Amino acid sequence: MVLGETEMHDMIRESVRDIAADFDHGYWREHIEDKRFPAEYWAALAEDGWLGVAIPEEYGGEGLGMLEMTIIIEELSRGGGQGGIVFVLTPVFGGIGIERHGSEAQKDEYLPKIASGDMRFCMALTEPRAGTNTLNIETTAEPTEEGWRVNGEKTFISGVENADAMLLVARTSEFDPSNPTHGVTLFVVDEPTERAGIMLSTVETTVPWFETQYAVRFDDLAVAESDVLGAVDGGLYLLWDTLNTERIGGAASALGGGLRAVDLAVEYAGDREVFGAPIGSHQAIQHPIADSYAKLTAAREVTYKAAAKWDAGEDCGMEANAAKLLTSRFGTEAADRAIQTHGGNGFTPEYEVFSIWQNLRLTQTAPVSNEMVLNYIGEHELGMPRSY
Repeated sequence: MVLGETEMHDMIRESVRDIAADFDHGYWREHIEDKRFPAEYWAALAEDGWLGVAIPEEYGGEGLGMLEMTIIIEELSRGGGQGGIVFVLTPVFGGIGIERHGSEAQKDEYLPKIASGDMRFCMALTEPRAGTNTLNIETTAEPTEEGWRVNGEKTFISGVENADAMLLVARTSEFDPSNPTHGVTLFVVDEPTERAGIMLSTVETTVPWFETQYAVRFDDLAVAESDVLGAVDGGLYLLWDTLNTERIGGAASALGGGLRAVDLAVEYAGDREVFGAPIGSHQAIQHPIADSYAKLTAAREVTYKAAAKWDAGEDCGMEANAAKLLTSRFGTEAADRAIQTHGGNGFTPEYEVFSIWQNLRLTQTAPVSNEMVLNYIGEHELGMPRSY
């Protein structure tokens, strides 16, 4: 039996496929062009309970795990559009992060709203001079009588305009080389677009997405002591605790996107006739598509294994990183081959495959570059000297 293939998982797949089928390529194109959040899609996922899949039942969730979330993200992405990747910020960093590290008051406040679809999150982590070196962040939170005062700048922050809450990462103690992971704190900031002390400016990108990227500046932003998520100065441990779930979720999205590209290539290759035969009958077309499908099928297994190990409380760092690496590479390759299969039509918006490639190419760089993933595998799995 293939890992994850149970009756419940089959039911999840069928339900999620039905939802995705109700929102066609035209729906997503319209929302991308208008930079408009897919509210109807989000509501449909909430109505069936999938936004709260990993949230405990006592908070209105389904009480399932990362494996089930992985299946959902994969199927949403394979169904078309960009519904899979929207799971990462709110259900993963918001839902799993608060469930594992939040106070009882924070759990009571946020988890039911995440499960019901009434709350969306953004994450303010990346900085212009830090990049993947989170230890080097310069945004600071200084203590005040009422709580904290935040100053600094973030960049490439997605979807602030649609967020009801922001997970804000700031330095609360000076960097100490003898204890480098100490001194970073995570805050939950409600209504970020309404708060004094937060200024937004857009960052233009060419990736087709329904949300906008922002540079976010904090100028004496006031946050309360109760806004701290987890322990003061212990925010990096919280981030790393959920980092593998982010990579698993991202891998599931890239996996589904790659399979979507394969599905579209197969359909086009069966319908398109040149020289008196469907182009799919020619091995030059058929073999690359089959090769991509085989690679993605293998990548699915390591992705599921990562999720299953996470649910079992086991170390899944190797599997999560391998899943992120392989799905991003194989997914991008599958989309490239789908474009080639479509010929000139592959570059037109009606046929979808070029926008799939653009989104999948991003997964080799974000949320962490594949080079950093290889650094992890080389150092932590193979015992090689630290390379950065």
